[in-house]
Amino acid sequence: MALRIRSDGRVLCAAHHMEESGDTYIDDALSYEMTVVYGVLLTLPMPQHAEPGPYFGQWWWRGQVPKGIGIDDWHKRKDN
Repeated sequence: MALRIRSDGRVLCAAHHMEESGDTYIDDALSYEMTVVYGVLLTLPMPQHAEPGPYFGQWWWRGQVPKGIGIDDWHKRKDN
């Protein structure tokens, strides 16, 4: 579940997006904490997360998910 933060601010799944110059790489341990433990990064449910399209392999910071995007249920918490 490693992530890449692009210089434009997008957070992308490292498994689906090749490294580009200027990327900040977030390893599995830290991405696990940010997504599962603290719930500050959210994504689409599978299989949509891995389907080609405008949000392919993309993650968002909590509070910055675009309108109309349904996040994966396992991200939903009482503090949403």
